[in-house]
Amino acid sequence: MATDAEDKSEAAGEAKDDAKTAEGLKSLYLIRDRRSIREFTGEKIPDDHIEMILEAARHAPSPENMLMIRFVVIRDDQDMKVFLADIAQEMAQTAFGGAPFELTSGRNWFISDPYRAAVYARLRDGELFRYPEKSDAVIIVCASEMWHDAGYQYPNELFGSVVAGMAIQNMWLVATELGYGCGYEALVCSDPRHAMLIRDRLGIPPTWTPLTAFCIGKRISPRALGPSRPPLEGLMYEERWGKPYKRLAFKKG
Repeated sequence: MATDAEDKSEAAGEAKDDAKTAEGLKSLYLIRDRRSIREFTGEKIPDDHIEMILEAARHAPSPENMLMIRFVVIRDDQDMKVFLADIAQEMAQTAFGGAPFELTSGRNWFISDPYRAAVYARLRDGELFRYPEKSDAVIIVCASEMWHDAGYQYPNELFGSVVAGMAIQNMWLVATELGYGCGYEALVCSDPRHAMLIRDRLGIPPTWTPLTAFCIGKRISPRALGPSRPPLEGLMYEERWGKPYKRLAFKKG
């Protein structure tokens, strides 16, 4: 028979495992709860919270710990925020305004009436993408393909940009946990000519490529959940490789 000490030790071990599970579920909840927010109140965020968000980016994974990313944080320069919003709206009008209504409608099938017409109008005139001017902090995320001393070139598309994406994900999760909303504004740098204008205006050296404007602010309201994600089976290329993934819940025994 087990002694009282053994029982207590086993119970403590189970409690520790339960704590780990709960912590894991909390992380998973934050990942699922993360959403793009495009409407902000304009209120200020405490400086220490912005620093906490940036600290999360510093711990992003990167090849050989080179961390080939740099940030420009814009908070009080409203003219720059409006400049970014103008670029975003111009690009949105190009991306959505010239497309047939049916195409724009089809890619947003999950938006139900009576909101569909209003959402499409904001997409097509680009107003929906002006959120840099309303956010408290706009972080211009830059990456470099050559900022290292390796004996060969790391392609930016596979390394610098990937590291930047992981850093943004870290910042996004911390900001979500702090109760803030974030918006990933890719349109401001999608045209390399706009990226050059941003680089010139902010004094970014040519060795660094601006990738996006990551916007953070106090959200007006939580964004409604979007369409469900594809199942795990849909990520395993069952139709190509013939090795489908079967989730634990569907396994026999």
